[in-house]
Amino acid sequence: MKERIILFILFFSMLSIMNADTLNIISINFNTGFDSHGVSSGLLHFNGTNGFEVYFTDDDSNGGYGGNANGVHISNQNYGNAKVGTSDLVLGAYNNYNGSYNYHSSGIVASFNQGARKVSFDDTDDDGTVKALFAYDQYNNLIGQSPFASRTTVVVDTTMTNGKLIYKVEFDTAGGTAGGSNDGTYFTIDNFYAEAYIEQTATPPGINVPEASTWFMMLFAFAGLAFRKK
Repeated sequence: MKERIILFILFFSMLSIMNADTLNIISINFNTGFDSHGVSSGLLHFNGTNGFEVYFTDDDSNGGYGGNANGVHISNQNYGNAKVGTSDLVLGAYNNYNGSYNYHSSGIVASFNQGARKVSFDDTDDDGTVKALFAYDQYNNLIGQSPFASRTTVVVDTTMTNGKLIYKVEFDTAGGTAGGSNDGTYFTIDNFYAEAYIEQTATPPGINVPEASTWFMMLFAFAGLAFRKK
């Protein structure tokens, strides 16, 4: 009986190991004020789990409102920031800036180093302008988008892209450079989240690592031998 208990413990331990870390995760609330390299404005880079990475920048629009942005920045300043003046920092486009406010008038772009299956964040704009989250594949083709909405959690996932993985998202009133600083609204976000399946990595040359099914077969083989000796 004791041997069976030990066997069950080993079995469920292997299951828990197999089910752990089945996803790569990026989760950012921006409250540190910096990215993974201590940078607060421009092209920002954040590391998630297991090498999953995201880069934030602007949408490269250059309209009369706010002008061309120079990436993004982390801030508690206006404009378009429902959390202005608080310690709850947000990410906004880094448009014209006078030291006390920023227009935040360009769309925000996030690019991943592997395909994501889901991306979400909070729209923290303080007006009612509706926006969408546009999804792109690894070739920069538009593959889907979220519904247009305002001041809510915005989500795009592979159910909206016909199953295609998402390598870039753009938060804007229109895809590409058509929206952004051309349309007179603001773009700030908070509580960014993305998830992706862990990509398989190559086994180092000359080392044969058994697959999970092999480990289970070996476990039962050893258990069978143990019982047979009893």
